[in-house]
Amino acid sequence: MTGHISKVVRERFFSYLQRAFETFYQDTIAVDRQGIINWISDDYCRFLGLSEPPLGKHITDVIPGSYVPQVLASGEPVLLDLLQIRNQWVLVSVIPLHNEAGEIEGAFGFVATDSRSGMKSLLEKYNLLQREVRNANRFRDARSARYQLSQIAGQSDAMRLVKEQIRQAARFDVSVLLTGETGTGKELFAHALHDLSARVDKPFVSINVAAIPETLIEAEFFGVAPGAFTGAKKEGRPGKLEIAADGTLFLDEIGDMPLALQAKLLRVLQEREFERVGSNEVQRTDVRIVAATSRDLLAMVEGGEFRADLYYRLSAMPIHLPALRDRLSDLEALSERILDECCTRLGVSTKVLTGEGLELLACHGWPGNVRELYNVLERACILNESSAYVDAKALGVLLPGLNAEPKPALARQNTGSPQPTAESMRSGSLLLKERLREAEQRAIQEALQLSGGNRSEAARVLGISRAALYQKMGRRSAS
Repeated sequence: MTGHISKVVRERFFSYLQRAFETFYQDTIAVDRQGIINWISDDYCRFLGLSEPPLGKHITDVIPGSYVPQVLASGEPVLLDLLQIRNQWVLVSVIPLHNEAGEIEGAFGFVATDSRSGMKSLLEKYNLLQREVRNANRFRDARSARYQLSQIAGQSDAMRLVKEQIRQAARFDVSVLLTGETGTGKELFAHALHDLSARVDKPFVSINVAAIPETLIEAEFFGVAPGAFTGAKKEGRPGKLEIAADGTLFLDEIGDMPLALQAKLLRVLQEREFERVGSNEVQRTDVRIVAATSRDLLAMVEGGEFRADLYYRLSAMPIHLPALRDRLSDLEALSERILDECCTRLGVSTKVLTGEGLELLACHGWPGNVRELYNVLERACILNESSAYVDAKALGVLLPGLNAEPKPALARQNTGSPQPTAESMRSGSLLLKERLREAEQRAIQEALQLSGGNRSEAARVLGISRAALYQKMGRRSAS
């Protein structure tokens, strides 16, 4: 009799737990062992402001700072911890999923938002405390890394390589040289490198060499001794090198540094010492130098504009950042991230980039890279404040010089520009929309051939979600 009562009580208890769990956690997500999303609840999709499930995307592309990679790596669950998603704090739990052999197969994430979990008062108090902490540490945070690697959107082969190089460079205490066109995100990667390094608790100090007059750059770099010259402060002034202390000094546009200052920077790297302007007192430093440039430093070395010995000191670990036109498969993830950020900052309703809008963006050459993309999407948010969508019509106004000849944007395996079909040539129809549709369907067909008909692999090759591929294939069959 006692055993029967215990069984009934146990069944009721588990039934109650199940109902409580479903009430508390309506927002759920599942990933495979690589962290790729393969399921998400409708509630969570709406909470994230997504127009369609982000299937096939990496969890950190959708939820920066997610605990899922940590759980997949360690096998240990995260229970009832706080995470900031879309500028609000939520309670999350992440549980690893093991197979019969004990190997990790994937993970489930559960999110309790204040609107459904009854945790509103607790989360509001936590948000208030967080604001107070940010205000109290505002000066300190100004000298800290502001970006993490997980916050940088992009899962193309080129970006995966860059991120892996950043992780490797962070492990070793060497100088790093970031190269790439303007607007490719060199400063973001410098922040991410500092955040991953053992110097993360030390200052991160940045100097844009090109923005400082040549007559002032030495004082800005090394500081000024007390009474060094007429008008100088009696107590002197520390330079950026001194402020950085044992942290990271980021030298943006290093190619614009005068030759005289290059020699002094070389001494800092070689001897680990410097002197303030107007002082004979030698100061020691253990700062790490991360430099960046959009110029060809080797060509400058050959032309006598840049010291060869400094170049080789700075480029102990050279990392080249690809141009946006060379990683167009990242365009969708980048655009989604930028639109979310712009809408939040501008205080406008959430906007979704349509498929036609994405195709139009893929036809642009992006000479200004991600910075230009941000500018275009920001203006699109402002000019289309009342609309929930950013479509080709809205973007066409902002890209008047757009070349009507489409590029193989979404098909990384394509090597040539698609040509209009003979039928469209005979009919004289060369409309941009028709060319884009033909290019898209050709890319899908080639991706399916390359993947042997595997649609998940084809979606990965094209750099789009599996759901988006199905939608586009349905459009093809309908036409």
